[in-house]
Amino acid sequence: MNTNHENQTEDRSVAAMLTGKARVVAMIGSPIAHAKSPAIFNSWFADHDIAALMTPMDIPADDLGAFFRFLRGWSNCNGAVVTAPHKQACLELVDSATQRAALLQAVNVVTRNEDGRLSGDNVDGDGFVRAMRSKDHDPASGAALIFGCGGAGAAIALALANAGAMQVQLYDTDDDRMRRLASLLADNTKASVSCGKPNALDDYHLIVNATTVGLHDSSQICPLETASPGAVIADIVSSGSLTAWLRAARARGNPIMTGEDMAQGQFVLLASRTGFDMQL
Repeated sequence: MNTNHENQTEDRSVAAMLTGKARVVAMIGSPIAHAKSPAIFNSWFADHDIAALMTPMDIPADDLGAFFRFLRGWSNCNGAVVTAPHKQACLELVDSATQRAALLQAVNVVTRNEDGRLSGDNVDGDGFVRAMRSKDHDPASGAALIFGCGGAGAAIALALANAGAMQVQLYDTDDDRMRRLASLLADNTKASVSCGKPNALDDYHLIVNATTVGLHDSSQICPLETASPGAVIADIVSSGSLTAWLRAARARGNPIMTGEDMAQGQFVLLASRTGFDMQL
C-alpha cells in the first residue's frame, strides 16, 4: 500500500475544498505554537468533508482590540477559540457573555453572529469534566485538589462543583486570587471549599495541576508519594508529551489525564459554539 500517495491525495482533496466559500475559525493567543485545537478541528473538518479551516493566530495583547474590530467584519469567520493570555481581556471585548463566563471573568470561545455581534462563553471547565467522564472517572466521587486558581483552574473548579464534587481544595501562590475563587464557589455552588497547601494527598480522588509548572522543564507541582493509588492525576499543560509529573503518576500506577485529553473534551463544545453542531 502506498501510504505516501494516499496522504498526498487526501491533502489535495482537503485543499480543493478550501475555496472562497470555506468557513474560518480563528484560534488566538500569544504564544500559540503549543495549541492543539487547530489539529483537532482541521482533522475533523477533513474527515467529514467540511469546507472549513481553523487557523492559529498569534495576537499580541496590544493588538487584541484591533483584532476584535476586524472579527466583527470578518463575514466568513464563525468565531474564535481563545487561549492564554487573552481570556480575561476578551470578556471586555465581546457584546454579551454567558453566566459562567461572567462569573469566571474569562472567555475561551467567541461566537460571531450574522450581524457581527460577538458572544463569549467559557467551556474550559466543562471540557475537563467531559474528558473525565470519557475515561470513566466520576467528578462527584470524592474530594478534588486544584493547584492554580487562574483562568483554567477557576473554570475547572466551578465545573467540578457544578458536576457534584462536594469538596474542593484550592491552592495558589497568589493568595488573593485563591480567596476570590473560593468566594465565587461558596456563593454559587454547593461545594465545601477550602484553601491552602495540603499536608498530604491521600484524601483526594482528583489532583489537578492547572498551572504552567512543568511546561518547559522537568519540575513538578508537588510530590506524589502520599497520593492514593486510585487518585486521578491531571495536568492541563499541553506540551506534546507527558510532563514529568504525569510520568511520575503513571509510574506509580495512577490514572492520568493530559492537556490533550482536556482539549478533546472541549472539542464538541467549542465546535458547537463556532457553528459546527455535533451530538452533545
